Amino acid sequence: MTDAPVCIIGAGPCGLAAAVALEETAIPSIVFDRSSVVSSIARYPTYLTFFSSPERLEIGDVPFVTAGEKPTRREGLEYYRTVVEWWKLNVRQYEDVTEIRKTDLGFDVVSQPSPGVEMVTPARAVIVATGYFASPNMLRVPGEELPHVSHEFREGHVAFQRHAVVVGGGNSAVECALELARCGALVTLVHFESAFTHVIKPWILPEFEARVANGSISLHMSARVSSIEPEWVHLNGDAGPVSIPAQHVYLLTGYTPSPGLLGELGVHFDQTTGIPEHDPATMETPIRGLFVAGVLTSGKKANGVFIENGRGHGALIAAALKRR
Repeated sequence: MTDAPVCIIGAGPCGLAAAVALEETAIPSIVFDRSSVVSSIARYPTYLTFFSSPERLEIGDVPFVTAGEKPTRREGLEYYRTVVEWWKLNVRQYEDVTEIRKTDLGFDVVSQPSPGVEMVTPARAVIVATGYFASPNMLRVPGEELPHVSHEFREGHVAFQRHAVVVGGGNSAVECALELARCGALVTLVHFESAFTHVIKPWILPEFEARVANGSISLHMSARVSSIEPEWVHLNGDAGPVSIPAQHVYLLTGYTPSPGLLGELGVHFDQTTGIPEHDPATMETPIRGLFVAGVLTSGKKANGVFIENGRGHGALIAAALKRR
């Protein structure tokens, strides 16, 4: 089945990097995504600036030219669109993969190009590079499903002069609180620990500390959300229960990889780390021909794999397939 393509599930930067690596090895590929190309970046806050420099985000020898020292979200989206066009990658956007079937010759990838329509694509190998933005860590408290509650943050303008509560203790939560405060929201940040255990980006920490000091961002540390109502968030903390006004609630509590398609094929996920079983030298799982790539391989440690180190997974996979 050497004439069949390699199917890549996920059109994020690491999935695209895998497609480019295969292209360089003269192995055809098809990239599937249930949404748009690099949809994870599209879901970033509107005015986000990347932590990494442009050259550390480049793939396929396509130069990443930016106006400033670090790329913006908009520049990132434009860059990865350019990569797809430059390499003429076969990307099937908005085509959800619903099942991967193991066959005697490789795999059958089952997808839905449109509602009610099913397509089966034979594949010599499959690379799962889905990330895990679809599986946020849920608080599992009453009211979490209310329409003013979100596990994503896009921009602060919508909360101008309104009460906004941010739950979390990582960079995403701190940056969200800052952007809300800049837009004139009345911001409260809630964290279940007594201190920030994540390393906060050094260029945002001074402003965050200054806004906490002047009261434009209120802090509730060592506190957990017990329930959410249309106008209130209820907390339990060291000082006892407290209720705070909340017209917008952002639960930025991170993500946990879901076994999903890999689990259905029998790939084991470590209970402690959340990392799918695979060989780091080839990225191959115990199922021959089934590979993993990108942030999915970092398990519960969401900041363990970024674009800059996940983009190399494709080269390892391409080399392993070439040897066959």
